Amino acid sequence: MAVTGASGLVNIGTSVNKLAGAATSAVGAVSQLGSAIRTGGFSLADLPRAGEIAGDLYAAVAAFTDLEGENEWRVRLSLPTWPSFRTSPVLKPLSDAGGMIFPYTPEVQTQSIAKYQALNLTHTNYNFQAYQHSEPGQITITAPMYVEDRTQGLYWIAAIHYLRSLTKMFVGNDPKAGNPPPIVYLNGYGNYVFNNIPVVVTNFTTTLAKDCDYISVPVVGSAAGAVQGVTDAIGGLADAFGGYGGIAGISPSDVGALAGGIGQVAALGSLFGIGGETPGGDSYVPTKSSFSVTLQPMYSRNSAQKFSLDRFVTGGYLNTGPGYI
Repeated sequence: MAVTGASGLVNIGTSVNKLAGAATSAVGAVSQLGSAIRTGGFSLADLPRAGEIAGDLYAAVAAFTDLEGENEWRVRLSLPTWPSFRTSPVLKPLSDAGGMIFPYTPEVQTQSIAKYQALNLTHTNYNFQAYQHSEPGQITITAPMYVEDRTQGLYWIAAIHYLRSLTKMFVGNDPKAGNPPPIVYLNGYGNYVFNNIPVVVTNFTTTLAKDCDYISVPVVGSAAGAVQGVTDAIGGLADAFGGYGGIAGISPSDVGALAGGIGQVAALGSLFGIGGETPGGDSYVPTKSSFSVTLQPMYSRNSAQKFSLDRFVTGGYLNTGPGYI
């Protein structure tokens, strides 16, 4: 019985090593993503109805890459600086594109709020208003998303995964456990519209419609993340051992410690992109969908205390960050 228990743990360790090594062979389509993502996509939804000139036809192209410099005016959300977002194989399409770019023109709703309190004085015909405070209201982005091939399908998967990730906090074995969801930066339409606006995602919705086609997309995950899944199984095994008082000198706490150690190593490996990729099978994405993202501008006390209305009015914050709206 003692030999069986020890060899079982050794086999688990061997499996973990094989997992990290074998997972480095990613799906062929993903290996070509870096070059394919830069060619852009062609949107059937925006095709001209007749034989317009080439200039109008070019306007129908939806680019999934970074236009760079002054030519980049599309609405985009940055990737957090935390390494796991930068090295995630799932988010690679966004990393290649320079952030989550809305490739099709979205509808953006903004608001600015100045709140006043009515002073209810007696024997007056008109109330007097006392100013309380101002605040940047929520920003709502509603954007169409069309998928015509696997490259764009991977971008759709990455966008969904990115927005889901931005609505979750750091917990568990995370090195930053206890921190709230990351802050990202909103840019779009030039420096006088959205210029490095610090925001958090407060709500995200999309619909998987029943009246459109779906495209099969091969996806990959982090091998180090898969190893963390193995440690969860080992931890469950430790709990099972507890009811029997351990097996041949191997206590539940020893097994739990082993799982915790492997989990921490795997977490750090995933954090810095170590361990390669592991196939995740096929996912199916709709050829036509719509994203609705609600953003809340977030300014620190330090930046708010340094704010100057005179400087804001004269455009003094135009090329500095964070941007103010």
